[in-house]
Amino acid sequence: MKKTLCVMLVLTMLLAYSSVTLAAYSEAPILAERVAAGELPPVEERLPVNPLVIEPFEEIGTYGGIVRNAHRGPSDNTGYYRMVREPLVNYDNMLVEIHPNLAESWEVSEDGTEITFHLREGLKWSDGHPFTTDDIMFWWEVQNTREIFPAGVGANWIAGGVPVEVIQVSDLTVTFKWAVPYAAFVNWLASGQETYLPKHYLSQFHANYADEAALTEMAKAEGYSDWGQLFVNRSGERTNWRALDKPTMDAWIMTTGFDAPILISERNPYYFKVDTAGNQLPYVDTLHRILVEDIEVMKLMLMAGEIDYITRNLWTTYSDLPMYIANQERGDYRIIRTHGGTPGALNLMFNVNYDEDPGIAALVNNYDFKKALSYAIDRDEINDVRFNGLARPGHGHFHYENPGYVEEVDQRYIEYNPELANQILDEIGLKERDANGFRLQPDGRPLTLIIDGSTHHQHHSAGGELIKSYFEDVGIRTVLNVIDRGLYEAKREGNQSMISFADLADPLIPLEQTGHKITYVMAPLWELWFESNGTQGLEPPADVIRLMEIYNTLAPATSDVEVRAAYMREIAQIWGDNFWTIGTVGVPFNLAFAKNNLRNVPADGAHSHPANPAIYRPYQWFWK
Repeated sequence: MKKTLCVMLVLTMLLAYSSVTLAAYSEAPILAERVAAGELPPVEERLPVNPLVIEPFEEIGTYGGIVRNAHRGPSDNTGYYRMVREPLVNYDNMLVEIHPNLAESWEVSEDGTEITFHLREGLKWSDGHPFTTDDIMFWWEVQNTREIFPAGVGANWIAGGVPVEVIQVSDLTVTFKWAVPYAAFVNWLASGQETYLPKHYLSQFHANYADEAALTEMAKAEGYSDWGQLFVNRSGERTNWRALDKPTMDAWIMTTGFDAPILISERNPYYFKVDTAGNQLPYVDTLHRILVEDIEVMKLMLMAGEIDYITRNLWTTYSDLPMYIANQERGDYRIIRTHGGTPGALNLMFNVNYDEDPGIAALVNNYDFKKALSYAIDRDEINDVRFNGLARPGHGHFHYENPGYVEEVDQRYIEYNPELANQILDEIGLKERDANGFRLQPDGRPLTLIIDGSTHHQHHSAGGELIKSYFEDVGIRTVLNVIDRGLYEAKREGNQSMISFADLADPLIPLEQTGHKITYVMAPLWELWFESNGTQGLEPPADVIRLMEIYNTLAPATSDVEVRAAYMREIAQIWGDNFWTIGTVGVPFNLAFAKNNLRNVPADGAHSHPANPAIYRPYQWFWK
């Protein structure tokens, strides 16, 4: 019998997210004080009719306290989103099963084209206003507003060349209707994609609901060119996903911004989840995200006991693992290895759309040139020096346990053979060298590769120095340019990078990661073409169109695991046949750190963007 992918739960299934009927509810003492003072309604009135009941990973917790984390400011905004986001449905901590969340149930039509979600009755935003399908419809209206999204609806909301139709069935029921089967839509939402905005608050900044001239005047008074930019600021859309003063469905409410010394978030009195004893979650009162410019300082803070939980920014600092182990007692923390890891821990992403220097652009797109560079890399040394022998060599688009993994593609041209690299470079017309021994372009001009890295991945610098040395050993002058993440991302998105480093993570499930997808990381103009439905950017070749057809249409359409895996292997083969990027090594796990007495943090979990650490349920962490 063929295996099928489970895209919805049997509603009677009792898993970690239970449907227990509770006689009474309890709340945090600081909220009880506000109820007594008349500032809040009783907890029973703040919760939905059917709260989401969470079975803690270890035990029922106690209320109170602060959890301290660290981040790098506005350019590190996704870290906060990953901690708190609340999609309609959610994955479990291993990214295997999908559970109810804001939606208490859902169903997929027989043909896979319609997915209908039923919201919990009585859900409320953090300001007490009802949460209904009006907020989903408003979100969709925003996605279709050109002043906010100039390129129009993104490719994630298009299947078969047609945008999804979002249908409001009732205040609590909404249907996403696709032109073609899209069974994997539920999986995509469960990985952390939100599909709602607070209409009652944000409509005052949208020209469909407020006077456009007044909005434009307000926008210009605040330094924005138009009301669309004002809306982006107030909503967090396209930027931080969160914004001060915007009501939220998260467990905590932001009270300071991303650029504050400490991003402070206080408990949401209307949060919709309770534990199995009826205690309204979260347990912890406050989140602190401390602004730290330097990752080295984050490490020192961790080992000094000044950080309570962290994974982002330190999750791939594998070379420091012995140091972390040596300082565990002093820092009073435990080390957690999350599954999936980073099969591409130091990948070279050649910008195939690079056009600043035609000669370099031709080489970036030359298969044999990249094959030679791959042979020039000593992956064993990278593994030993930067990853303490924890890694395995390969190109890293899929984890070796992923059903899309193709060993021949992953292991192609990975042996260290500088002699062969030199031979290939000579054969493709790069035989002439300058007085310093560096190769010249075929027209006699200097040949210099510039590799951009990000300061938020430490190994981009240290590992990059090794890459630079390998390339220069075969006569390719190389400049390593490690810069702040904000500038790093802006360069890549703006088609200004020649080559950049990237870490390709893999949660072991197809379609949930982008290491095998065409993005701005290696083809910004191709991505723009897809995102704009062909109205902007550069039309890609047939192989790329086929790859994205598989990724966006064919593989998501089927619920058959074996059929989907075959599609993913075809994607791997397309990558191998085109050799757009070069991998070095990958590590099959990521690192996370938690204080020893911060409990209910699971010892086992998968790693994925944007799923974790939210899938580890921070709202049920507590101090013991």
